[in-house]
Amino acid sequence: MLRWDGMYSHMRQDLGSWPREFKYGMAAASPAMFSWWDRAEICARVFIEMAEKDQRINTMREMRRIKRGTSDAFLIGLFSQAFNIETDFIAPKPLVPSYQALLEHWQSEDEATFTTVMQDAADFHISRSKENTDRERYEFDATLDRCFPAELLAVQALRRRNGLPEFSVGHLLIDTPWSLVQEMKSVERYALADTVEARLIQDYPEFR
Repeated sequence: MLRWDGMYSHMRQDLGSWPREFKYGMAAASPAMFSWWDRAEICARVFIEMAEKDQRINTMREMRRIKRGTSDAFLIGLFSQAFNIETDFIAPKPLVPSYQALLEHWQSEDEATFTTVMQDAADFHISRSKENTDRERYEFDATLDRCFPAELLAVQALRRRNGLPEFSVGHLLIDTPWSLVQEMKSVERYALADTVEARLIQDYPEFR
């Protein structure tokens, strides 16, 4: 859905209807979490492009699709650094301290520094893992996002890709799912999925 909507967003440069707050950032982080690097970079670029268009078109803060300095804004910064994607995106609100510290130190080779910022980010993730209400929308309303913090597991995967030390964070929210994700074996791709993707690329040149 992220890549499909990214195509429509690219085709309609006059509309600021994308991205979906709290949804597309986590969707973009999922391929990185699994170390699917070609797809991870595509999704990162699509998400950043949609966020930049949101900023350009929806000039009033109340109209912005990405309004807060939380998971979406953090992932844009992380993707920008990890994949060397230049961006002028600025969230309407500053990054919350836990994500700001992680963005500054996610590549640290000092174990104490890295584990501290990851633990703080994990605690923030838990604090925002609630069901949406009529008054409040939470970053991690989806059950899967509560159990598999893609924005934090992507950090672990990126560190492994970059050859950085692999530290145990000492936080169950990260260490438990990471132990599963890093050992997960890829299954054979469905032929139908490959056929559909090839047809989309053929019929819609903007699809990535």
